Amino acid sequence: MTAASPEYRFCIDMTLECIRRDHTDSFFPQNREKKGNQRGPFLTARALGMALAALRDAKAIANGRSAFLAQLKSHATASDLKGANPKVAAAMACAQVLRRRYPDQLHLINSACSQWLELFEPTPTPLRAQSQIAGIAFGDAIHELGKKDAEIAGVMYIPILEPYYHNAPPNEPNQGFAGSAWGTAAPLVAKRIENFPTPPGRVSPTEVEAASHYKRDYEEVLAKGISNRADGSRTLNEEIIGIYWGYDGPQELGTPPRLYLQIVLSVLDDIQARNKTRLSVDDELDIIAMIGISQADAAIDAWHYKYSAKHMMWRPALGIPNADPNHGTAPRRDWRPLGRPATNGNDIERTPDFPAYPSGHATFGAAAFQLLRLFLVEKGAANFEDDGGDNVDFDFVSDEFNGRNRDPRTGMPRQLLTRRYPSLWKAITDNSVSRVYLGVHWQFDGITTRNGASDEFGVPEAPKTLGHTGGVWLGVRIANQLAELLEIRPETINKSLGT
Repeated sequence: MTAASPEYRFCIDMTLECIRRDHTDSFFPQNREKKGNQRGPFLTARALGMALAALRDAKAIANGRSAFLAQLKSHATASDLKGANPKVAAAMACAQVLRRRYPDQLHLINSACSQWLELFEPTPTPLRAQSQIAGIAFGDAIHELGKKDAEIAGVMYIPILEPYYHNAPPNEPNQGFAGSAWGTAAPLVAKRIENFPTPPGRVSPTEVEAASHYKRDYEEVLAKGISNRADGSRTLNEEIIGIYWGYDGPQELGTPPRLYLQIVLSVLDDIQARNKTRLSVDDELDIIAMIGISQADAAIDAWHYKYSAKHMMWRPALGIPNADPNHGTAPRRDWRPLGRPATNGNDIERTPDFPAYPSGHATFGAAAFQLLRLFLVEKGAANFEDDGGDNVDFDFVSDEFNGRNRDPRTGMPRQLLTRRYPSLWKAITDNSVSRVYLGVHWQFDGITTRNGASDEFGVPEAPKTLGHTGGVWLGVRIANQLAELLEIRPETINKSLGT
């Protein structure tokens, strides 16, 4: 048994496949110069959130329920969905978003639509035709919510050549600056999370200060994130964690939002297998769509702060070779990171082409998994401990370790590896610190621990001691804001925080 029933799971899997193909050059032999349509984490998140919202909202409106996307509740296309076949309208709405977002895959999406009709609605009828038309129009309307996305994503950035600001690292002098204006994109649902703390060390756009917190983070990534494990203190298990949570846009994998939805589906599949009556199809579509929306909107907040003058932070690949001894850190000119897992490629020691703070991985993962934690507890499928920890255990095979995808250093497929997680909270924290083990982030980019009124270096054992600095806190706040649309009670949110 799979989550969301076969006719809807088909569309969800089709969406994930579009992301994978978009990041795989072999699918575009006719145009080698054009590298996909929605590459990179923030564009991927946008397409994923829109497609899943289209699937869920078209079905909901056809069945007389409210849409998540408030902008479309009174839209002309929404009225056309009333009386439509919910399955057909939902599938066609989702597919139309994918057509508009991934035009280079048009023939593959059209083929998938034909296959869907053959499997789930094979008899041509006037209602089927009407429902197809209504669904396509609804998908177009959702796509138009981001009609300026390509323009915003293409805005050029002029770097500031000052310490602590993001710039191209020494070993990547031609690296670009992706998403400098993405924080101005229109969110699908969420409102901006205000008063997000600045990173340790930065007190104003032009001033930094010595900080023991920053020094400890520096020392951590210096030892744990170095290219050659033998030159530092990174363990083999930590290196595996770093790669396992990668999905840094390589061939055949795509970006983190795809990974997190894969895990969400795996958890829901497991719940279905244990008790198939626990969650309804509408329940599952609600949480899957809202997790897609949460990641789309999380990208906007994360990239807003990444390029904020008060929040911008260089990555270790620049910050370690250029460290200022006056701030308690010593420069290591020869230091290189392990780098993003350039799976199925051949470049090594590379870092993402946007500022470090907050971590996109940490923000996306916390938004997705916090929503899932809240939802499962609200539905009686899981429980919170007194400190906010959860008991949602799961096994998952990351595509980084699926036995087929190749390591860039050896050119050989990595081993097949299943990792077991005792809770979604543990997944949130591992996903965050994984970036330290790759040397592409400071630990505070993702997570800190709370001690009284201050945020300190460290990884909290449970949500009760989560600090406010970093992407995990930002993602949790976004998830908690969106939880209201899933009718999750305030007391459930409080329990998830250990309060």
